[in-house]
Amino acid sequence: MASGSLRLTGYERTLWLTAVWIEIYILPIGNKLSVSMKLSERNKSVGRPRGFEEERVLEAVMNTFWEKGYEGTSFKDLFEATGLHKASLYQAFGDKHQLFLKALGFYIEQTFKEVAASAYSSDSPMENLRSLLSGINTLCLKGNGCMLLNSLVEVAPHDPDVKEMIERSHTIKKRFLADMIDKAQRSGEITTEQDPERLAAILMVALAGVAATVKGFSGADHTSQVLEDILASWV
Repeated sequence: MASGSLRLTGYERTLWLTAVWIEIYILPIGNKLSVSMKLSERNKSVGRPRGFEEERVLEAVMNTFWEKGYEGTSFKDLFEATGLHKASLYQAFGDKHQLFLKALGFYIEQTFKEVAASAYSSDSPMENLRSLLSGINTLCLKGNGCMLLNSLVEVAPHDPDVKEMIERSHTIKKRFLADMIDKAQRSGEITTEQDPERLAAILMVALAGVAATVKGFSGADHTSQVLEDILASWV
């Protein structure tokens, strides 16, 4: 997102960013990952249990992988979590690897939706940035930590599809943060001594540290103050 790009209203930008997010994460990686929102149409002809709800199933799959990790999750765990039989789960979502990719994409989509609205909730770019970081910090404080970080450590080193998805996640989040920092600089709320991309990189490292701290230590309630201190140093 270059600083000279087309300026949209907050509402328009939120919609646009949501579309970009879905395009980058949910669209196919090779031919292995399909758009989750199109699955319901594709699966109408598949014999599946009455009351099958794709989003509910994806959420159950996501929560199972999130809690147990990829290696720690068995198909029995997935059957129990979703309430689906093996054939139904295979036909609708594919094998374990495809399920994991879709679950990770669903996690990215859902967490983005949770924090995106806060990014344009105020007339102050600095307050919007502060709200966004607070939202991300709150997500990291959830019991199982950050699913992306967990997957980066456990799965990405030997799975190119997962690695690519996480790398794309990192890229767009950094660009998103740089765009918000650029706005705060233009409004005079953040120093212009450093490039927005460099400041965004600092925040990305800090957020990774937050996620790792929350995962590794109990009572990590000081992480929000760390992020606030970083912003305060830029004023």
